[in-house]
Amino acid sequence: MQKITKESLFGIKFLSEVRLSPDGKHAAFIVTNGCAKDNKYQNFIWVYNFSEEYLFKLTASGEEKNIEWLDNEHLIFPASRDEKEKEKIKKGLPVTFYYSISIKGGEAEKVFEIPAKVSKLRPAGEDKYVVLAGFDNNMKDLSQMDDAEKEKYLKELGEANSSYKILDEIPFWQNGAGFTNKKRNRLYVFDAKEKAFKPISAPLLNVMDWTVEGSTLAFAGIEFDSMMVLKSQLYTYDLKTEKLTRIELDKDYAITTVKILGDKLILSAREHETYNSYANAKLYSVPLSGGALTVFQEGDFSLGSSVSSDCKFGGGNSTMINEGKFYYISTRGYSSHLFKSEGGSETMLSAEVTGGIDCFDISGGKALFVGVRNKGLQELYTLDLASGAEKQISDFNGEWLKNHTVSYPEHFVFKNRDGVELDGFIIKPAGYEEGKKYPAILDIHGGPKSTYGDIVYHEMQLWANGGYFVFFTNPRGSDGKGTEFANIVAERWLNWDYNDFMDFTDKVLEMTPGIDKDNVGVTGGSYGGLMTNWIVGYANRFKAAATQRSITNFISKCLITDIGYFHNLNQIGTDPWSGYEAFWDRSPLKYADKVTTPLLFIHSDQDYRCYMADAFQMFTALKMHGCDTRMCLFHGENHELSRSGKPKNRLKRLEEITGWFDKYLK
Repeated sequence: MQKITKESLFGIKFLSEVRLSPDGKHAAFIVTNGCAKDNKYQNFIWVYNFSEEYLFKLTASGEEKNIEWLDNEHLIFPASRDEKEKEKIKKGLPVTFYYSISIKGGEAEKVFEIPAKVSKLRPAGEDKYVVLAGFDNNMKDLSQMDDAEKEKYLKELGEANSSYKILDEIPFWQNGAGFTNKKRNRLYVFDAKEKAFKPISAPLLNVMDWTVEGSTLAFAGIEFDSMMVLKSQLYTYDLKTEKLTRIELDKDYAITTVKILGDKLILSAREHETYNSYANAKLYSVPLSGGALTVFQEGDFSLGSSVSSDCKFGGGNSTMINEGKFYYISTRGYSSHLFKSEGGSETMLSAEVTGGIDCFDISGGKALFVGVRNKGLQELYTLDLASGAEKQISDFNGEWLKNHTVSYPEHFVFKNRDGVELDGFIIKPAGYEEGKKYPAILDIHGGPKSTYGDIVYHEMQLWANGGYFVFFTNPRGSDGKGTEFANIVAERWLNWDYNDFMDFTDKVLEMTPGIDKDNVGVTGGSYGGLMTNWIVGYANRFKAAATQRSITNFISKCLITDIGYFHNLNQIGTDPWSGYEAFWDRSPLKYADKVTTPLLFIHSDQDYRCYMADAFQMFTALKMHGCDTRMCLFHGENHELSRSGKPKNRLKRLEEITGWFDKYLK
């Protein structure tokens, strides 16, 4: 058996984007692995043949993703495969090249190029495609320029952007996207035969979700020119008549999901007037002609999987319509499952087991999903929609699990001081021996509306293989147990959840005599980083701490970050002018003079969700007050460092955190 090291992370295969062919006879999906040597991720297309029940690797260049079926035999994907194409991309020209490949073999062939940076494409029949692409309102119209004129203009624009930025709206930047002032996600129709590229959505409308059913395109977005407010506009577009129609609703809503079901739209939305950061959206239906929304499916749940892991990469379907039924992934408790809604009645389709489903597809009477079972890692599964029977059809990570010393999470339920039942998990050190004492790490998830489950989490396995107990819980504020459980805003914020972590730690130490109580550390990222900072300002029970992509000062945080001016104001329950004391009282920086716990900061200089200024402030304060502290600041990384950062930086992050705990806990 091999010991799990930081490098073991990139022996794991990450699965995503499962797509069934229209006839349901084949499935295509993406397999990703990280390569530390080249400091990049490689993405390959794999195909499953249902009739012959075998998998095969279709591509080998390692750059394929965002796949779609053109027909039952051909796949399409964006790529730049010759030097001229790569040179255009390097010069910043807004262009995306698309290639097609047959599942029967042969080389991929270029089919067309689109004059925009495309993020998503859907075939819409008769050589037409609906395209979501970036649009910059600051730029001149490039459509009337030749390549030389475009290059000259873009070079001048690049030089200007490197010298200064003009900002006249909020948010002015976005995590993972950089400065976004006057930039929008815009919908187009591309005619490959005529090489025509027509915009559909308005220049200042930022499209949030869209769908195509037959000749109808439906989409929702937010239009703004000064401050983005969470009020969505809803539209349909007829691909045949080219008619755009605004769908008028009875109230203002924040819409996150749009689907077409016959003569109505299915929406996941929240009323704008009662919008908050914790409540689950509701599933509504509305006629294509507009009007009042009616509840489509009763229930208090979120859509998509919120089960956290550092062993995932890429996306895929979390909702879809098939043969008049609405299918969706939802997290319940600490696992995510696949559901069907029909006639207002919900049915769980996947097995009632723990783990998670990350993406799925249904076509031709077949269902397929990427999921985690048996406390392991991602694999591909078929699902019988009638019986619920699941069948694992891939084994990408079986050898990894078999050959490494995995210490699987042990789940238990406990009651906090308020009598609320919470899920807890403990991972024993690899090679655990009764009677021996081990250091331990409390690991806190982000969100807070997220969840930990009983699946393999590499960083936790790394620490367990390094001789640590690792323990974690889903406190109040987490997902999976309804809106009220997630409601920890205002006076509950950093109060109820803090108590949950203290109660959980007490319980773990009480029931686990193998833990050395004098050598316990705490870490977490984002909300988990905030809570880590809060804990060390309130309690001296932890011997060392590592705070990642964290918050320390809500007054500055809410006015700097991409979601701060609405998300954080909602969490605190006021604003910095009428509720200055509430903001400062909830800021760990206020208590920095009381911190004695050695604290490591992990942050990224392009994290616009939790900006690095927060880390700098707390770091400086601790230095001023003589507390041992250290910072590792990653260049060119953002809030997603631990999940999708450059491979070498992910390894360095693990090295820093592990080294910090080894220094103080061993």
